[in-house]
Amino acid sequence: MAKMRKVLAVTMAAAMTMSMLAGCGDKKTDGTEEQTVQSTETESGDVSTETEETETSEAVTEEENSQVTDGDVLVDLNFDDNDTDGCATYFNGGQAELLNENGELCLDVTSTGKLDYANQIFYDGFALNQDCVYELSFDVHSTIERALQYRIQINGGDYHAYVMDEAMIGTDTQHVSTQFTMSEESDPAPRLCMNLGHFDGKGDDSTPHKIYFDNIKLTVVDASKAQQVESIPEPKIVNVNQLGYKKDAQKLATITNESAKTFDVVDVATGKSVKTGELGDWHYDSGADLRYTIVDFSDVNAEGTYKITVDTGEESYEFQVKDGIYDDIYKASVLMLYDQRCGTALDSAAAGDFAHEACHTGQAIVYGSDVAKDVTGGWHDAGDYGRYVVPGAKAVQDLLLTYEDSAEAAKDDTIGIPESGNGVPDILDEARYELDWMLKMQDENSGGVYHKVTGEVFPETVLAVDETAQMILSPISTAATGDFAAVMAKASVIYRDIDKDFADTCLAAAQKAWKYLEEHEEDPGFTNVGDIVTGSYSDGRMTDEYLWAAAELYIATGDESYNDYVKKTVKTSVKYGLGWADVGYYAIYDYCMNVKDCEAEKAILKEGADDLVKNYGKCGFGSATGGEYVWGSNMAVANDGMLMLMASKVFGDDSYVDYAADQLNYLLGRNPVSYCYVTGYGSQTPENPHHRPSEVLGKAMPGMLIGGANGNLQDPYAKAVLADMAPEKCYVDNAQSYSCNEVTIYWNSPLVYLLAAMK
Repeated sequence: MAKMRKVLAVTMAAAMTMSMLAGCGDKKTDGTEEQTVQSTETESGDVSTETEETETSEAVTEEENSQVTDGDVLVDLNFDDNDTDGCATYFNGGQAELLNENGELCLDVTSTGKLDYANQIFYDGFALNQDCVYELSFDVHSTIERALQYRIQINGGDYHAYVMDEAMIGTDTQHVSTQFTMSEESDPAPRLCMNLGHFDGKGDDSTPHKIYFDNIKLTVVDASKAQQVESIPEPKIVNVNQLGYKKDAQKLATITNESAKTFDVVDVATGKSVKTGELGDWHYDSGADLRYTIVDFSDVNAEGTYKITVDTGEESYEFQVKDGIYDDIYKASVLMLYDQRCGTALDSAAAGDFAHEACHTGQAIVYGSDVAKDVTGGWHDAGDYGRYVVPGAKAVQDLLLTYEDSAEAAKDDTIGIPESGNGVPDILDEARYELDWMLKMQDENSGGVYHKVTGEVFPETVLAVDETAQMILSPISTAATGDFAAVMAKASVIYRDIDKDFADTCLAAAQKAWKYLEEHEEDPGFTNVGDIVTGSYSDGRMTDEYLWAAAELYIATGDESYNDYVKKTVKTSVKYGLGWADVGYYAIYDYCMNVKDCEAEKAILKEGADDLVKNYGKCGFGSATGGEYVWGSNMAVANDGMLMLMASKVFGDDSYVDYAADQLNYLLGRNPVSYCYVTGYGSQTPENPHHRPSEVLGKAMPGMLIGGANGNLQDPYAKAVLADMAPEKCYVDNAQSYSCNEVTIYWNSPLVYLLAAMK
């Protein structure tokens, strides 16, 4: 087991900045999407400003005692500065405003909603040590007689309380105080909450009122038995692809101990070195804040299990050299999409412990109306159970390109989904499951496409079959309609020789969507409406979606009006990417592969790929991100690999392939935190993803690509344990860290493409 870095609770509390993030019940809000590379819409709040990070020096050894001492005041809020002192609010059906009034924290309530936590004040920025005794105290009064629930809770998963009680409050100020022992494992990022929603039979809270707080304190009473707060495992000094390498593949390892002088590639079976060499040419990786050198052992091509050692005593994880190294993980990455299927029973033969009966089988209500519509099916998007057209379209496109660009994937009808053996490649069967759902999301009259189907709020940490909230169809958006038009046109080409009727349906739907787009070019980007707080996937600039739709429709129909649109648009400013928001490279690549007159488009593709090659030289671990590690950075790494492979196909230049392969090597272990970022694979794999089924069942669904390093520290847990880390090292395997450790279908889909290409 890797040695664990121990971080002092008092140090973390001081290092953390206040987090304006979600409260009990998981809440996504706008503002988490785009930075240098595209991130996911996940259960978060405001984006914190990206700052330059350096590795923390606050670590202590495992043997050192906790420095938490009796009398330490971990939370001390008196509001005398006429500010809210880092407190924030979460709403789930309630309405209120948080302010400072006469030197007290005041919640001005206009509606208590239906839940006890419909209105919540919360505070982050402290830690709890196991077996330590604490006292929580505060002063409170209200303009009416009503109930209050106060709690300190885990800030993720099931949000259970470490301590919780209720009090009746009124116009007289009362001092509330309770002592408790932290009986669970130490938590570096809990949350202090005041729940001020509706409490049945406990006062009349139906009228507008105000609640006032002062002198909120959390004090250490007895630290004699306090345990340390565990943080992140120490990374390896020698990092490799933990699955291994094909016999004829380029094989690189990264070493980060500058005292080392020599290395050996050791055959684990015999214990003998099969290659020895000297280290040199040390460089600096700013993203990881590390000095490094790279070892090339590509000439080790005999099948076997190996490890790399250095003369200072460190060694890599074991890895294999053999062909077919990615066969199993490829199947698992596709089966993850099957495991995310909605509206159908999952077969235990394919889904294992994640099998379940059909979920979300009721009709959805079109927002703002009483119209009910059947939109069953599709994939659950991420760690929650929402279904979104925009990211779904990216995932489908990646699968369709996998089918086109990989001969092995195109033939594979044995992955193990229920459709296996039907004579249709499984990658197309899986893509069609999402396409069938997307067709239901199109409005029959206008041709526009509803943006998403979710409940008003995110579900609790429950299984899919236990989310029973009414599903709501959010309004039509041009982003969803443009992405829909593109993938439907693409599908009409792919499926024409497999199911002509389905292909015709897809093409007709794409053309109908294009007509909607033509009539709504001035529409603004999507924003959430009403009380809906699920992921918005908003995108304020739709030029790239229109370009993608036009390119695919031209390829599908040969209609020159679509080609005219492409030629006109590539001369303008377009967002080129392979994410859910920036989709321009999808248009460019397919256009280059299918249209002869494409010199301008080839130039765009080549510029993008060559920029990635330049970035590659800045990283000691193979990543081409250029040192940018934001929410969903592993999607960016996988997308970069896709783009390089696209360039290789368009230009016939195999040099791009090795760069692409190193993006996969990075994801599978050759990175500065020494994680194979795909669940269930590698020597060190994420075990605690922010993913409801995995959290409920207590085991990680296999084959999921985790979000990865995020230097912006966008959740309380990341702020607590990763403060002062370099961006490329800002990863923690904890379900509470949704900004590092969530999963999505559209992170897995470029992984599928990469794995298929490298098989």
